[in-house]
Amino acid sequence: MRDRIAQEYRKYYADINFERAGLFEIIKDEYGCTTALYPGSSIHITPSFYFQHVVYVDISEKAREFFGDIEGVRKFVEGSREYRQKPFIQFMNSDYTKPLPLREESFDLLISLYAPAITASCRRYVRKGGLILTNNHLGDAAAAAVDESMELQALIRKKGKKYEIGKPDERILRNAGSHDVKTGNIRRTNTGIEYRDTELYYVMKKL
Repeated sequence: MRDRIAQEYRKYYADINFERAGLFEIIKDEYGCTTALYPGSSIHITPSFYFQHVVYVDISEKAREFFGDIEGVRKFVEGSREYRQKPFIQFMNSDYTKPLPLREESFDLLISLYAPAITASCRRYVRKGGLILTNNHLGDAAAAAVDESMELQALIRKKGKKYEIGKPDERILRNAGSHDVKTGNIRRTNTGIEYRDTELYYVMKKL
């Protein structure tokens, strides 16, 4: 079963450079987050390599089957984790736009990538002073920009092989267009397809 976990992860993420490991690493190093909520996660378990406590939420059958072997997922993560503690991994096969059985204001980080209405639906679970990481999919960050309870903290881009944190720029946020992973970031190579991360990521702070 563990081989199946590794094979699926490689197929959908590692083999096409879609892991974005450096993104989560820089968030961990810069802000010290340890607990994260990841709605619309599919089987993207890379955050667990950097954050010791991660709750994944996805309604898809693929995610339900993948996380059905939760011990296999934990063992796979243990081989790549960047912290000493044992990983805590929980999966909810649920619709995140509806109330979840989670304590409000209990997470350091909300991961809002490539799924709609995550911030609006799930920011209640982020502690005051906690962060929301978004690439503005379907206008997620732009909507947060007009919310007085949210404040832009930083912009993150990948430059070369590394992710870099830049100063917040409200003008960029106000003029942001929505993004979709299916347009522009996937390219064909001689060995198949590859993801090129040209996204602009927004780090929002919950006030």
